[in-house]
Amino acid sequence: MKKNGNKPFPNYLRWALLLTISITLGSCKGPALPGDGQLSNMNRMPTIFPDYTDITIPGNIAPLNFEIKEEGERFIAMLEGEKGSVMKLKARSKQFIISPKKWTRFLEENKGSHFTLKVFGMVGKQWSGYEPFVIRVADEEIDPYLVYRLIPPGYETWSSMGLYQRDLTSFREKPVIENKHIEDNCVNCHSFAQGSSEYMLFHVRGSVGGTIIKQGDEIEKVDLKRDITLSAGVYPAWHPSGAYVAFSTNRIEQYFHARPEKTIEVLDRQSDLIMYNTASETINHVPGTEGDQYMETYPTWSPDGRFLYFSRTVADALTSFDSIRYDICRIAFDPLKESFGETEAVFMASEKGQSASFPRISPNGNFLLCTLHDYGTFPIWHKEADLCLVDLSTGETMVQEKVNSDDTDSYHSWAQNSRWIVFSSRRYDGRYT
Repeated sequence: MKKNGNKPFPNYLRWALLLTISITLGSCKGPALPGDGQLSNMNRMPTIFPDYTDITIPGNIAPLNFEIKEEGERFIAMLEGEKGSVMKLKARSKQFIISPKKWTRFLEENKGSHFTLKVFGMVGKQWSGYEPFVIRVADEEIDPYLVYRLIPPGYETWSSMGLYQRDLTSFREKPVIENKHIEDNCVNCHSFAQGSSEYMLFHVRGSVGGTIIKQGDEIEKVDLKRDITLSAGVYPAWHPSGAYVAFSTNRIEQYFHARPEKTIEVLDRQSDLIMYNTASETINHVPGTEGDQYMETYPTWSPDGRFLYFSRTVADALTSFDSIRYDICRIAFDPLKESFGETEAVFMASEKGQSASFPRISPNGNFLLCTLHDYGTFPIWHKEADLCLVDLSTGETMVQEKVNSDDTDSYHSWAQNSRWIVFSSRRYDGRYT
């Protein structure tokens, strides 16, 4: 406490000052809201970005910050929990930034319920109220970490890229590997065993190329090319045990379209499946996938490790690119004997005139999620690409209208509780995901 001249403040002045501060802080519960008599009703919901209307969120997700896309000088928002909690926000430069600590407490109080978001805006001297909307908060949480690649949307060259880990409960992001540390080589195709960081790999393409494999605390670079394979391993899938990794081997071609509504086409002209034994470092073909009868790609394991799923087509090198259509198949696997059984069809997308890529099995083993598109095997530049859910017990297929958009939706992953998915989408500008 500062002194008044050479004398300290008397005790009664100290207590008076502390009481004044306490009263002031206790009254700061958010910005003042206009009364009902001051409001005009807009009779519509506000335009905000991102659009949070009619959504359900995990109970541990990072704050839902947003920007208001309306005309006005001042904006206030109020979050009213169904269980009674309230949070008031004031926009700065039309952006609402929520305190992480307050948000975490607010979500915890509203798990398994919902809250209502109300937005108020001032144009001139008149306050207006927009129609409120509800956001549901699930009991089920999402995995706290997500790993992804960041790269500018190019076709043949790149400058900087890397693999990054994002904490989904906040906005903290850390690099796993950045290519500036490895002679600007390309890094791609990162993969984990059942979401565990104990088993991870990614490819490096370029002057220091190879596949980086992490098992526990051990990290090594391996060369997966063999005389019997079409290429080094491409699209990977860890066996849940960590003892094996399935890869596709591909001869890939790339074309550019002359039509402005289409950009690029990436397709296989040959592809097989191989399996890498992480202990012996041996590589063998997955039986029935070698040769030219079919092209197989995008392997993925069932959670129990008893089946290997993959995309397969009867097309060959002479098939027109827009006539290549893939189905989803699987082959039984015995981990103890390291032997495979017979291949069987799971989802015949080609019979519907479509192609199915990126099969992913839910951790509870109940569902197959894939990308459905008109043709080909690489749908990330196909505007018509949508996510499709297959019930593995009934074979029923459901195109997910609530998550799909008018542009590319693909490259998806499951949360470990099978309640959430994450996927890439070009819905905002058709280029960036």
